Amino acid sequence: MDRTDPQRRAAFDRDFQEALHKVAVDYDTGHIDRVLDDWWGAAVLAEHPPTEREEEIKARADRGDFTGLVHIDEHGHSWREDEHGLLWRTDAHGQLWRQPPEGTTDKAPANTTRQQEGD
Repeated sequence: MDRTDPQRRAAFDRDFQEALHKVAVDYDTGHIDRVLDDWWGAAVLAEHPPTEREEEIKARADRGDFTGLVHIDEHGHSWREDEHGLLWRTDAHGQLWRQPPEGTTDKAPANTTRQQEGD
């Protein structure tokens, strides 16, 4: 947090000192864990700010455009959208699946064309 503005550092110090005082009273170190959990994201962003590309992706997602991002369905499967709006995923067995915008899911056909050696 040293690289953030002084007000944010002061807020962190205040929260951390308050947690230390609570620990001194009830010996529950969970107070410190909660403060660190609350501030972890801010510390990571201060150390590693988003790149210009990441900022563009966030701005696009904020506008509701999730093209190219991974979608997680209700079963925990991750799908990647292509430029045509099709969602694609590979299952644990290496099978490729696609889901068109209308929502039906089917196994994508495998490339069955085999080249002969010497062709």
